[in-house]
Amino acid sequence: MADIDPDTPVYSIGVVKEMTGLTRRQIRYYEEEDLVKPARTDGNQRIYSENDIERLKEIKELLANGLNIAGIQKQLGKVSELEKEKQKKQQKKDIEFADKLSKVSTKKLSSLYPVSNRADLAKLLNEEENGIE
Repeated sequence: MADIDPDTPVYSIGVVKEMTGLTRRQIRYYEEEDLVKPARTDGNQRIYSENDIERLKEIKELLANGLNIAGIQKQLGKVSELEKEKQKKQQKKDIEFADKLSKVSTKKLSSLYPVSNRADLAKLLNEEENGIE
């Protein structure tokens, strides 16, 4: 699989749920508490990066060790202005990614929905760029 930037959001909340062992409600709650800030699609669906997943795992571990949400917020810090700026840059990358997607050859695609997640899509795009058939 192509190496994906750990800041690139590629995972849906369902995939994150499986990867972290958290419930959808827990994941949304940590977002409400400004502990994680996933990117959003045009349709307002949450999409998470590898870094978001690592952060959620860290939150889970801190909770298991007895820290409450306020303690976790102090330890990890709320989403900072620097992170917000980073997210704006990521949105720009996402737009460029969508532009690349629109240029992908359809000869390899067997359906309108050839991949089930953005990680597979990134692999497909990488193959297309490198001329791998």
